[in-house]
Amino acid sequence: MDDKVFIGEWIKDRILGSGTFGIVVLWRHKKTDEKLAIKTCKWGKELTEKHRERWTKEVEMLRDCRNPNIVGTKELPQDFIKGLENANPSGLPIMCMEYCTGGDLRQVLHKPDSCAGLKEYQIRQILKDIGNAMQFLHQRKIAHRDLKPENIVIHIESPGNSALQTPDKVTYKLIDLGYAKEIDFNSVCASFVGTLQYLAPELIYSKTYSNSVDYWSFGLLAFEIICGVRPFLPYMAPAQLMSYLEKKTHDQICIYESFLGDIEYSNEIFPENHISKPFKKLIEEWLKVALEWDPKLRGRDSPSKVTFNIPSEQKSEASKIIIFDLLSSILEKKIIKIFSVSTLSHLAYNIDNTITVVMLRTWIHKDTNMPVEDQILICQSTCIELGDNELVINFWKEHCNIMLYLINKTAILQDDLKPAVPHIVQRSVDHPKALYNYKNAQNLYRDSLYFIITQAEIYNSLINAMMARGESLKSVGRQLLLGHNNVDKNIGNLLSKVQISKKMVEMGKEHINNLKETGTGTNLLGGFSQIFKKADDIFDKISKLQCAWDQLFVRLQSAKRRCNEVITEDIKNFVDKYNYKTLYTSAFKTYLLFKKSETVAQNRGAERQCLEMATICSECLKLRKIILKEMKQQRFVRKLMDLSVEFSKINDIVKNAAENTEKLSEDLLNVMDDLNKCTWSTISLVIKDGEHLADMPYSVVAFDKTDFKVGGPVSNHSAKIPNLCQEREKLASLIEDSLKIRKSQMHLVEKIQAQKELLKPVFDFSFLDDKQN
Repeated sequence: MDDKVFIGEWIKDRILGSGTFGIVVLWRHKKTDEKLAIKTCKWGKELTEKHRERWTKEVEMLRDCRNPNIVGTKELPQDFIKGLENANPSGLPIMCMEYCTGGDLRQVLHKPDSCAGLKEYQIRQILKDIGNAMQFLHQRKIAHRDLKPENIVIHIESPGNSALQTPDKVTYKLIDLGYAKEIDFNSVCASFVGTLQYLAPELIYSKTYSNSVDYWSFGLLAFEIICGVRPFLPYMAPAQLMSYLEKKTHDQICIYESFLGDIEYSNEIFPENHISKPFKKLIEEWLKVALEWDPKLRGRDSPSKVTFNIPSEQKSEASKIIIFDLLSSILEKKIIKIFSVSTLSHLAYNIDNTITVVMLRTWIHKDTNMPVEDQILICQSTCIELGDNELVINFWKEHCNIMLYLINKTAILQDDLKPAVPHIVQRSVDHPKALYNYKNAQNLYRDSLYFIITQAEIYNSLINAMMARGESLKSVGRQLLLGHNNVDKNIGNLLSKVQISKKMVEMGKEHINNLKETGTGTNLLGGFSQIFKKADDIFDKISKLQCAWDQLFVRLQSAKRRCNEVITEDIKNFVDKYNYKTLYTSAFKTYLLFKKSETVAQNRGAERQCLEMATICSECLKLRKIILKEMKQQRFVRKLMDLSVEFSKINDIVKNAAENTEKLSEDLLNVMDDLNKCTWSTISLVIKDGEHLADMPYSVVAFDKTDFKVGGPVSNHSAKIPNLCQEREKLASLIEDSLKIRKSQMHLVEKIQAQKELLKPVFDFSFLDDKQN
């Protein structure tokens, strides 16, 4: 196919890949720009029948396996049937496949920034897509037998509307079913196929196997995309490796060689990775299932149980294949990822639809000892502070490495923050001229680049958090202004009530004073003094509230003005002065030069110094120390801190003012109710007594002046006359006293009428007349 450049309307673009038997070429239609990946066999008559059978089988399988995560076939255009006749000497079927624009997974893993694995969202997508493809094949009793990064291609689909800034849709697809074979679960195979580094132990030993060989390869693939290296002594030949693999227990998921050459077994993945702690813990449990040594137990839920040749009465206790279901349950879990500014560290928590921000704050307090009341949580995408009652799930984003920023109200950055330095990197910094063998040098360069990448990412996260805090303070200022306006409206309503209430109290005081000066009704006016005192106290409190509120408005306006002052320029100037760009570039170049030197065989046996990379790591540590020291002294940091404290205080004042306004409004209403009740009670008493005195008949009862009760029943003071003749003189005396009382009564009625006339300007008594009518 090399000599063919044009076939009809199709143009040869480039060779995508070349294997032992086949070659894949990308063709592009010059009018429609459609692209096709066409695979032909490189050989002719020298092919054996076994090879021909394998090729034909792959073509048939690809056509039958319709799955979004298995590369699809397309109908071969008519132009190629004749155009590729000379380029296909074998006469075997030509495979026409969809073209995946992102290359293969091995190319991604070879990039320097993937030296310690991929990002968590990438890992999740790969495991989801390839897990789906493998489960699809196994359900059809097909074992792939050659699962590796080279056989996973990446299809990138860009959104139609770029203005929406929608991220590209990435899909990972399985290719190369050349080694795939239909296997019944009860059948066995013994052919030696696949790539040695990813083969299950039973294939290395040429023992019988089932499709559980794919579980092993899948586990190796998962470990490699997480850590950047395979889990089991990647520098050792497969045959030599087997003796160490046989000794590993179920819980051990990696074997590595220490700096001093000792072979170590571990239950955990390497700490140099880009995944969160909750996901790390979950995936480690899954890897124990996938990387089980015994193929009869691999991928199952009960490694301690025998799963083959079980007596019929024990079949109910047999373990089940759970590798795909377990992976799906892990990938369905949502993890909220937080960058803590004060500690320059990452936090992560499993969440569901019930977790609130209040609950999240308690988890953070448990892990960091940061008091709940000092925690500021800011959404990375909206730069808005989270409310306590909001659901955390609303801030989860699938493709984000940081979803929330955590800032401490009392201190943006803690003192004496020490970085997490890989052991081998710290050793190189302490002993820059030390010699390293080939394996240790590889580990040093990989971990050093990882360290510098993570420090640069932490710095970028810190700067982005500062920017987000600045934007969130603007939002806080707007919210405070809205809250201020609501309270201000309520205070205005309260002041309106105060004006009316003051007028009523002042008029009441004036009339009461007039009555007291004339000595009229003083025995009925004692309750008013206490009410007027309460009213004056409330008026005084409201006046102080108004004065403080006027000062707060000036304070809030000043804070908002400072908040709106651009801090972006200050941050930009700081970043231009202090950044990791130079170190980042130097580390990449040094790493690439080392990778190129690996291709020279003689370099693998000799020990070497890694002075250049050790120097870069040392400079990275110094730069980090300088950045943290200088940042604390920057104006934008002090401004963010001051505004944070100021807005917090203003928020407390606004809340207190709202509560005090509500309370004073209620107190004012109560005291005015008391005034009304006291006034009307006095009026009722006066009117009632006046009416009874005016209508009272002559009394024939003898009584002392001090014992007389207005409106009291006269019969209570009657005297029995047993002998009328004997009491004549007493009766005459009683009549004389009665006339005197009647005279006194008339005088009292005149005083009451005069009191009514005095109260008429203040109160309307017309309703009494209506009631009587």
